[in-house]
Amino acid sequence: MTDSPVAIVTGGAQGLGAAICIELLKKGYRVCAVDIQGEKAEEFAKQQQLVYGKESITASHCDVSKESDYIRVFEETIKTFKRVDVLINNAGILLESNPRKTIDVNLMGPIYGCYTAFKYMGKSNGGNGGVVINTSSLAGFLPAAENPVYAVSKHGIIGLTRSFGLPLHFDKDGIIFACVAPHMIDTDILKSVNKTLVPDYDISKVHSHILMRPEFVAKGYMKILEDKINGSVLTVIPGEYRYIEAQKEVTELLKRNNI
Repeated sequence: MTDSPVAIVTGGAQGLGAAICIELLKKGYRVCAVDIQGEKAEEFAKQQQLVYGKESITASHCDVSKESDYIRVFEETIKTFKRVDVLINNAGILLESNPRKTIDVNLMGPIYGCYTAFKYMGKSNGGNGGVVINTSSLAGFLPAAENPVYAVSKHGIIGLTRSFGLPLHFDKDGIIFACVAPHMIDTDILKSVNKTLVPDYDISKVHSHILMRPEFVAKGYMKILEDKINGSVLTVIPGEYRYIEAQKEVTELLKRNNI
């Protein structure tokens, strides 16, 4: 157990984050589940310790919009487990009424997480490399009339992942970057849809027949950990996992014009 890999999961106390933690535990990872709701994270960790052992999971409070919290979480995890191999930037919100907070949590959070991973996991800083998985959404590819700021944040995650997933960074630090872009998931985040734009819009009912279970989406993160395709974006829709290269047409356009 002392040699098993270690993962940090943000937003790890509930919903998709909790499902990811459980999948990691099943795979033999040791896990630090971090969440803005620190007490909820502690309770979740205690529940999982009953199943996977006291040495398998810890918990910590983390406000992902604060770089200092990421640094503290990494230092605590290394102190406890002696290493960090995987960071999963999963924490997110859907709050159109507060654009700044949405960007701070959904985009700045993963940015801080990636740079903290370089600091503690990067080979250029004495680390052993590893994997960082960010959480985007199909809204990272498509427009979202009801939730434009959310869409902006998730578009940004794809650009961040693909940029850090280039050889320039891997050759220096040995960290693989990838992200998951799922369709709608049956979690509490759907309840936070801003209904001031469309007062009668009930997303949980309108789309109830295609909502995915968190457990199904969480297995997509395990697929990335197995495949280790740097800069990749894995879309998850009901019944299917598929890697998407949305920049292909733009790349071909530039090549045709010798740019």
